[in-house]
Amino acid sequence: MATDPTLMFCVGATKAGTSWLYEFLHGHPSVHLRGVKELHYFDVQERQSQSHHIGEIQKRIGSFSNRLAGKTDARRAQLQGQIVDSYDLIDLFERDGEDTAAYLGYLNHGRNQQGVIGDITPAYGLLSVERLAKMAKLAVKTRFIYILRDPVDRLWSHIRMIAGRKSVGSKNVQGKADEIFAGMGQQNHRDIWDRSDYRGALTRLNAALDPSQLLVLFYEELFSYSAIERICEFLGIPLMRAKLGVPVHVGPDATMTDNQRRQAQLWLAPQYEYVNNRLGNVPAEWQANMSGATL
Repeated sequence: MATDPTLMFCVGATKAGTSWLYEFLHGHPSVHLRGVKELHYFDVQERQSQSHHIGEIQKRIGSFSNRLAGKTDARRAQLQGQIVDSYDLIDLFERDGEDTAAYLGYLNHGRNQQGVIGDITPAYGLLSVERLAKMAKLAVKTRFIYILRDPVDRLWSHIRMIAGRKSVGSKNVQGKADEIFAGMGQQNHRDIWDRSDYRGALTRLNAALDPSQLLVLFYEELFSYSAIERICEFLGIPLMRAKLGVPVHVGPDATMTDNQRRQAQLWLAPQYEYVNNRLGNVPAEWQANMSGATL
């Protein structure tokens, strides 16, 4: 077995291509990822919500089991692997207190010669500086990836995802999305607001990490040869072809009105300003919403 693998965390942002990144890295011969994408180990430890999260994992196991029938042998093997990895994750959460050695054991289980292990959990982008700094010291070589998506587009994608979960049938998604958006104007839906805060996430990451440990990418540039090259170089793995035109976990349809877009631009103006001032050269897709945010 290879020794001292690089430990990779992808800490967000939500609805910014992290599922696509998981699929790419999960298929890379130099990377070992478990069948569960989002482990939520450290945010669950922070909230002391192990029992609730175990219940969520059990629901996911039931979903995997229900999908076994009628699948190809390859797909059945994949689902069965996800079930096994989910039960192992329950075992991890059932331990008394935080056990980072057991967590690293979970990540390493089944690894052969792969030089990278990892955990892709966007919720980690909300963690404190102190927690992120501790995570950065869990391995000899630790790397963090954070992906930014145009703030308005990310916001609406997040709303569509939640609307889809709360709707009964696709016909109700638009109404539910509009309802969630209206609630945000009343400072409801704290989770959506928190995950829209690029300024807060990047400030914490920059305070917790050495610059060499952090790679910041734009979602709008993620599906390109140059971005894949940067990711592979950052992780120290060979360059590999990726399915650049294949989206993962696309949310349900719902249309953002012009008035909603203008309102969201105003809400998110500080995020555009911060990212533009700090990183500069934001993608073309950000430009129109940035202009609207300054009106």
